[in-house]
Amino acid sequence: MTEFDKVIPPGGVGKVTASLDTSRYKGPITKSVQVTTGDPGARPVVRTTAGEPKPTELTVSAGDGKAFDILAVKADPAVRVTVRPDSPAPAAGRPVRRAHRRPVAAGSRRYLVTITPTPRAPVGSSVANVTLSTNRPKAEAVPIRAILFVAGQVQVTPPQLVVRPGPEAPVLHVKITKPRGGKLKILGVASSDPEFRATTTAVAEGREYDLAVRYTGKPGRGPVSSRITVKTNEPQQGAIVIPLTGQI
Repeated sequence: MTEFDKVIPPGGVGKVTASLDTSRYKGPITKSVQVTTGDPGARPVVRTTAGEPKPTELTVSAGDGKAFDILAVKADPAVRVTVRPDSPAPAAGRPVRRAHRRPVAAGSRRYLVTITPTPRAPVGSSVANVTLSTNRPKAEAVPIRAILFVAGQVQVTPPQLVVRPGPEAPVLHVKITKPRGGKLKILGVASSDPEFRATTTAVAEGREYDLAVRYTGKPGRGPVSSRITVKTNEPQQGAIVIPLTGQI
């Protein structure tokens, strides 16, 4: 379910809220939200959340209903893109101007563009750019910005730490788990701040570890802005960075 601001004044900011009831699902879930605006200069944005590589589909169409061709597709290595006509027959009107080379898809007024994260998509948030080349005058290039969030095999809870002042030196904990696949090994832990000491303890060897972060400095230090880096044997998550912020 989505809720959004239907009218945004020039220079203003709008909000889109998407909610998902996960009570009926098991395993990785992939959903997408496509935002379409009346701004002719705005680039389409597709947000994909994936525990496994799964596709997100969007529609590219001609506003006047006339047929056009998709001549070529250029995409970053993080995504794979396919294009197919959404309507089997071309729209009525003047004949479509053909290019000399064979188009990717042709003869339709509307196309379905499928964007799928590849194994090269990094774990976490990233942006992949896609450009469709068409034979439509004044729309020879259609840019698409795909915002990806790929969940890795190793899960970190919470993903960031916040320290707060208190009567005793704070000790913060992070749960690091790998429910499936090969066994997880913690190869090392490091803190960018020498006053915070990080150690790990196996809860279930190869599956779950407890990361403890202890403050060893003096009280009343002030603002904290550092990071904890956990090195693992997981190929796509060899170095997991956990931000550490707050006040002491």
